[in-house]
Amino acid sequence: MTTAILASEIIESASEIAQDEANVVWGTGQALRWVNDAQRAVALNRPDASVSTIVNQLEPGTRQRIINRRILSVIRNMGNDGLTPGYAPRLVERGMLDEFNPNWHAESPGEIVFEYIWDKRDPRTYYVNPPVTSLDDVYLELVVAVDPPPLQTLADNIVIDDSYGPCLTEWVCYRFFARDAEEVPDAQRAAAHFQRFFQILGIKTQADQAVSPKLREHLK
Repeated sequence: MTTAILASEIIESASEIAQDEANVVWGTGQALRWVNDAQRAVALNRPDASVSTIVNQLEPGTRQRIINRRILSVIRNMGNDGLTPGYAPRLVERGMLDEFNPNWHAESPGEIVFEYIWDKRDPRTYYVNPPVTSLDDVYLELVVAVDPPPLQTLADNIVIDDSYGPCLTEWVCYRFFARDAEEVPDAQRAAAHFQRFFQILGIKTQADQAVSPKLREHLK
């Protein structure tokens, strides 16, 4: 993922739309906080907008959990040292595995994960098959969604993909006009920018799905 848009560029675009190029009504410090809010709003609605690849050491048994992160995909086994690429486990449906082998949670443990189960209703939890032994270190490489780290200065690049720039601008405009101040009594315009944020986000989501070579269900 590459980004080249500065926070100041998002603020300048929003300030131009709001006809406050000199940032008299809305200060740049406050606007920077709204850019950070905008990035979090995008990541909340599109978890794949802010991702990281991590190596996760597994707990004994089948149930695994990632704290404060949403799992998007399991890539591969990483050996007993967490450094050695290995077998790529396949995603399976829990119902299918339960029907085929209702006792799979209690099967003999192993050092290599061959299958994993993930349910988007509980995005921080996944299950592995076979169970993990308590005697060996087992690692998997995962792709997870992370909260975008906050920008500190106007010269910082946005940390989500720069294709979301128009969404960020709309969100900052929404916050401009939604601000409870005598200078900005324009709730109707705030609502229009808020709606436009989700419209652009939806258009981009549809476009990404249209060009994806193979979109798995758990990435939708």
